[in-house]
Amino acid sequence: MKRVARASVRQHILDVASELFYRDGIRSVGVDMIVEQSGVSKATLYRHFPTKDDLVVAYLEAQDHINWEHFDEVIARHEGSPKEQLLALIDATVELLEPGYHRGRHFLNALAEFSEEDHPVHLLAVEYNRAIRLRLARLSEQAGISDEKLTDQLMLVINGALSSVPVYGFAGPAAQLKELASHLIDLHWEKAKVKA
Repeated sequence: MKRVARASVRQHILDVASELFYRDGIRSVGVDMIVEQSGVSKATLYRHFPTKDDLVVAYLEAQDHINWEHFDEVIARHEGSPKEQLLALIDATVELLEPGYHRGRHFLNALAEFSEEDHPVHLLAVEYNRAIRLRLARLSEQAGISDEKLTDQLMLVINGALSSVPVYGFAGPAAQLKELASHLIDLHWEKAKVKA
C-alpha cells in the first residue's frame, strides 16, 4: 500500500513540475514553487527527486515516452508501407502541435535553456532529436529514398514549425508543416523511382 501511495506522490510532483516547467520555463521554476504548487514538503520532493536536475530529467523522459508512444501508434497503422509511415510520422508531429502547446516543444525549449553540452538535460534533448532524425532516416531508407538530404530537410521543416508556434501560434507557419513535408517526401520519392 505504501508503494502505491509513494508512486502516486512521485507522479503528482512530476505532474505539477511538468506543467510549471512547460508553462514558465525550466530555469525560472524553483523548487519552492514546485513545493508550493504540489502541496508536498521540500523533504518529500527531495526524497523522490534528489536534485532539481533529476526532476527535469524525469519530466523530459516522461515527455519522450508520451511522444514515442504516439509516434509508434500512428506509424504502426501503416505497417508495410514505409512512405505512408513517413507521412504518418509527420502527421503525428502535427498532432503534437495542437494549440495547447503554446510554448513550442519540450525538447527544443530544454535545448534553449540548457546550452551546456555536458548537462544531463542538454544531453537528453539532443538524444531525443537524434532519435527523431534516425527514425526519419530509417523510414526514408525503407521507402527506397536513400538520399540523406530528405532526412535533413524534414528535420529543418519539423524544427522550424515547432519553434514557430510560440511566436505565431498553431495557425502560423507551423500549419504548413504537413504540406511542406509531403512535398519533400514526394519530390525525393519521384527522384528515387527515376533512379531505380
